Amino acid sequence: MRAIFSRAATQDLRELRRYLSPLSPSGLAAVTSAIERRVQVTLEHPDSGRPSPHPAIRESIEPRYGFLIPYVVRGEYLIVLRIYRSARKPLDYEALAKSLPRND
Repeated sequence: MRAIFSRAATQDLRELRRYLSPLSPSGLAAVTSAIERRVQVTLEHPDSGRPSPHPAIRESIEPRYGFLIPYVVRGEYLIVLRIYRSARKPLDYEALAKSLPRND
């Protein structure tokens, strides 16, 4: 299985880097490493994520820093939809579902 990051997830990571890099390069390294580990665990066990409010989307949780990683599995791909700090406002799962690639 291989991970693919959506545009929104890639943008989330850019924003995280832009915010943390000047504040704490070592903090940025710790957070990104924790996110990478969580995505790797999810790749190895794609059914381990909890159900989300939308039936097509599952959620992996990075507990130390509080990141929510919604994803879908399509064939051999785990598509990471967002890298979202759970302390922010709730995610709009209907909007996420509309952005999913089709099963063609």
